[in-house]
Amino acid sequence: MRASAVIVSIALVAAGVFMPSAVLAIRSVPFATDSAAPSLASVSSGVLSVGGLSARAATGVTGTGVDSANGELLTPAPEAADIADWWDGLDEADRATAAAAEPTVIGNLDGVPYDERDRINRRTLRSDLAALRRSLDDGLGTASAVAAAQRLAMLEQIDEALTPSPGGPARLLLSLDTEFPGKAAIALGDLETASYISILVPGALLSVREHMAEWTKVTDDLFAEQRSWERTFGENGTVATVSWIGYHTPDLTNAISLDLAEQGASALASFVNGIRARHPGSGPYLSVFAHSYGSTATSMALSRGWMSVDAFAMMGSPGGEVKDVAELGVPDDNVWVGEAPWDPVVNTAFFGVDPGSPSFGAKRMNVSGSADPITGAFLTASIGHDWYLEPGTESLRNLSLIGIAKGEFVTDGSDDDQLKTPSLLG
Repeated sequence: MRASAVIVSIALVAAGVFMPSAVLAIRSVPFATDSAAPSLASVSSGVLSVGGLSARAATGVTGTGVDSANGELLTPAPEAADIADWWDGLDEADRATAAAAEPTVIGNLDGVPYDERDRINRRTLRSDLAALRRSLDDGLGTASAVAAAQRLAMLEQIDEALTPSPGGPARLLLSLDTEFPGKAAIALGDLETASYISILVPGALLSVREHMAEWTKVTDDLFAEQRSWERTFGENGTVATVSWIGYHTPDLTNAISLDLAEQGASALASFVNGIRARHPGSGPYLSVFAHSYGSTATSMALSRGWMSVDAFAMMGSPGGEVKDVAELGVPDDNVWVGEAPWDPVVNTAFFGVDPGSPSFGAKRMNVSGSADPITGAFLTASIGHDWYLEPGTESLRNLSLIGIAKGEFVTDGSDDDQLKTPSLLG
């Protein structure tokens, strides 16, 4: 394996890794990953030691500050594959020690197993919810009470989003930033064993505080649709979907900037690479479905080589820096674009190049409504900017097929759609 950087302190905060309430400093040194995985040596006075080397969490930090006397913030973070190797090399006692010492770090560390992260993040969520409720009951000054109420509403959204739908899959809290405006990622289904994994990435104006439960409900609809198609095709593949609000989405004050897209691209790449790291070898069929500004962020991550996926679909995209589908590096050019009638964002090429233009080379995904050529069901149209993921739409139907590697059955609005049936294409 290649030489890389290993965490010297598990108090890891770097590009692409969530930054909870305090920013912790790390140092790193080169090491050869073809040697035995480093083991956790000790935990004392806030210092975690890996492979006999140690670093102390920065003290006295607020917000995004770092006490330079204790260490510096390094980017990029160690790769998820190296994190996975390191974690898998620890014994149970050392894992428990690391999780207890730095729960907000381990709970968000891409490469750590999902069930571990879920347990840690749920404990953090419960603890912070209880603390906020106590502080509000005890009485706070006006400004502090407003801030605490905002955080509480945000965390209650996450808590609500963790409740499975009747008959739906289990939900795991894979990422959690409890500082307002927050970040979170919730998996539906088993990411460890799934044959197909689809990640939903939101765009502007969709926040954890107001939309985490709704975004996760949409993700549950996608899961159900994919399961239904698996049964229709008589196949035994397993699916998992991810409700991902892992970056601070823009609002009306900053939606014209690409700064948050850069941050989203980095965070998404880390998350995707974490999934890859937990599946050495061929792994699952991995898709990203991105809406609006989220498509710009995802395109950045792909075109810059920060991550790879098996399929990518954009809905209501304002465009981006990528000029041609080949720049995204998606196998077989498995890139689709959906553009709804009366969507004011599509065709604007606001951030550069319109991915829906013929010169871009993406495949068309029809979202205007039609009769399903396979089931005969009536599929409704998506109208405007926010209806691409509604149940019963042609858009959700097509996304579901893309996510289970059935892109040949995606309707594009042409006369050939009626030929897209298993009997005719098989």
